[in-house]
Amino acid sequence: MQKEAALFVYIDISNSRTIFSAMSEGTAILNYFADMLNTAYKDILITPFSIKDGDAIVGGVRDFTPLLHIYSNCLTHYYSEDFKTSFKHLPAVQNKTLNFYFGAGIGYIDTQSDNINIVNGTSIINAIEASNIAKTITKSQTNQKKSAVSNNENYFFAKQPFKFYCLADSQSFGNVVNALFFLAFEQLIRSDKQQQLFRVKDEHPEYSNIEIGMEMGYNTLSKADISSRISVLMANSDYYLYTKVRQDIIHFLVDLQKIMKGAPND
Repeated sequence: MQKEAALFVYIDISNSRTIFSAMSEGTAILNYFADMLNTAYKDILITPFSIKDGDAIVGGVRDFTPLLHIYSNCLTHYYSEDFKTSFKHLPAVQNKTLNFYFGAGIGYIDTQSDNINIVNGTSIINAIEASNIAKTITKSQTNQKKSAVSNNENYFFAKQPFKFYCLADSQSFGNVVNALFFLAFEQLIRSDKQQQLFRVKDEHPEYSNIEIGMEMGYNTLSKADISSRISVLMANSDYYLYTKVRQDIIHFLVDLQKIMKGAPND
């Protein structure tokens, strides 16, 4: 079989053995995200997302460009009322201490299959290794300055519950992805309110300032006050630079897909 360029994602729950009282609790959360991703990307799935190794899910698509949307989708659902309601009995969900290691693997697959235990290739290997690197970075940086990249480590995603890392067959490509994701999801977001604002605008780009404010919980204020607060929040944020970086991520992934599809298959 000719190799096929693919993106695989491996999402591992952080400290799953200590934050849950039973393994079934972690399994339910993993199935929640697997079902969401399989529904959202059913038309481009190579291997549906399913549980692997007990405390992680892995799946793959044949297009690199959804990587940004997959990551954003995970964040959106993590903060959604549906997720909080579905798992309201779990303290880690309610107090937002539930974290994940999000490993993105860019490469090729040698054997295509719906069964995650059969499919193989550099893409899935890279995804698993990327998740392990995200874990190493997180554990080594937790007690250090949150924004620092030190001790020869990589980008530490302190603000996001999904700790991101990307590995590619040519790691210079993966490093570009890591840098752009770090800029978008860490450096350009300076407060919890800005993070909430960006999430709402990403999910509902058509919303007015008043609708954004209502979504952010300013329901008790007058419409004029809501609009004013959102205007000030926007003016003090780097939202438009954030959207530019997101566009650049997509453009880079489109070009990378073309490069790797044109690469010789050994």
